[in-house]
Amino acid sequence: MIVNVGVVGNARQSALKMEEEPIYYLPYHQLPWCCPSIVVRSAVAPSSLEPALRGTVASLDKQLPIYDLRTADDMLARGVAGPRFQMLLLGSFAGIALLLTAIGLYGVLASSVVTRTREMGVRMALGATRHQVLAIVLRRAMRLLLLGISIGVAGAFAGNRLLSTMIYGVAPHNPLLVAAACVVLTMTAAAAAYLPARRAASIDPIRALRAE
Repeated sequence: MIVNVGVVGNARQSALKMEEEPIYYLPYHQLPWCCPSIVVRSAVAPSSLEPALRGTVASLDKQLPIYDLRTADDMLARGVAGPRFQMLLLGSFAGIALLLTAIGLYGVLASSVVTRTREMGVRMALGATRHQVLAIVLRRAMRLLLLGISIGVAGAFAGNRLLSTMIYGVAPHNPLLVAAACVVLTMTAAAAAYLPARRAASIDPIRALRAE
């Protein structure tokens, strides 16, 4: 017979990513366990608490073994080690992808400026300002950026189930995260497009026309 004497708050008994399940607690003497765990709360530092704990247990029973003494922080760190490594791995891949994106965008725009040098020279000879030439390069960068963001957002929503198994406590469809990623990509694209755009705006029309 089990008598309910109280209700406690929810607690995760296993992995963080697993949903909370109904659970009940029984007194140790009602359901003995071969390897019980004792939880001790103290204001004393863990390093100085261990000898006192061993001495107290030894005074009760010298044959009783004590092992695997851990602090709550150690247990928490061990529990989140897997998800933390996954997040570190995903973050590393994301950083590499962002770097490759910047390099690729810079290469495409720089190549475009080189192949359109004569066109830029003609435009400037006919009265186009440096700001207008600069806008031509930046517009192409923005078109590539919008295409990349569209594909990336669609891929993020499509991979929702995979991400939800690797991310704890963060919704993959969080609008703030999507917006933050778009802002980071925009800043990266702007930085990658700056040098090619500046080079296009500094083209000498006479030299550009003579180059052909």
